[in-house]
Amino acid sequence: MALLKFIIIAVGIYYLLKIIIRALFPVLVQKTFDKMQQKAKEQQQQTKREGEVTIDQSSENHSNPDKKDVGDYVDFEEIDE
Repeated sequence: MALLKFIIIAVGIYYLLKIIIRALFPVLVQKTFDKMQQKAKEQQQQTKREGEVTIDQSSENHSNPDKKDVGDYVDFEEIDE
């Protein structure tokens, strides 16, 4: 008798969760989609127009003046024509 009662309760909980998920899933997907659209709009507004020049100063270079970061060395050969 206890097994039958457990099965009935488990099936009831299963169908209840199934109904709840079907009701909430579209709402959650819509909220996620709206957030993604908002982030895309913000990124699009933050992008610079073509030809616009900006210089970003990083605080890392100013904090340690002894550190010399001169970039990568590129070896090249001259071609005699």
